[in-house]
Amino acid sequence: MNKEKIKPIIVPTYTEEKASKKTFLKKFPYFQKNKTPRKKVERKSHVLRKTPMIMPFLDITEEHIVMKKGYFMDIFQITPNDLHSLTDTDITIKLLEKARFYRSSASQHKVVGLNFPANTEKQRLYWERKKERTTDPLRIRFINRKLFELEFIARERTNREFFLFVYAESSQTLEDEKKQVVRGMRQSFPLQTLSNEKKQDILFMMSNQNSKL
Repeated sequence: MNKEKIKPIIVPTYTEEKASKKTFLKKFPYFQKNKTPRKKVERKSHVLRKTPMIMPFLDITEEHIVMKKGYFMDIFQITPNDLHSLTDTDITIKLLEKARFYRSSASQHKVVGLNFPANTEKQRLYWERKKERTTDPLRIRFINRKLFELEFIARERTNREFFLFVYAESSQTLEDEKKQVVRGMRQSFPLQTLSNEKKQDILFMMSNQNSKL
């Protein structure tokens, strides 16, 4: 009795099956799905949920910064002095004026020092105006070198700036404390008022000490 030969079943591999599917779709393109390109969705920067709970600030106005638990705060910039250009008598007078301020003032304040990028905007505007008014290629080359140096300084160097934080339990009390502080430090280290943008930069640097402006 002749036994029939059993033909082995050939199972197509994954690559062969994929290739046959591609050729089929090429022959019959109407079986392909209409693939519309996806639009790139830009992720909006969002604030973490815990951030408002951690941060002690509620609002900022031209007069003060509103804090939690009913407190108010404002920030002044301290005008520094070059100690190397002062005599020993001048330094002693400034120290005595500062000591008298601490003895007479009962305000709640704090001195904070931060490193801010060097501001070379005025110098760059000056050299850019000079560049617009000249046609000499040698002078233009010199001005471009100056602009490059100023951009490098603004990007790499920082200045140590000092600020005075004044606190109070009400807005009216804060105004009185601010007048007293400005009057008390007028002779030793005068105070400068700041814009809201500068105050926001200060608060940002204090809350993100590893970041740059």
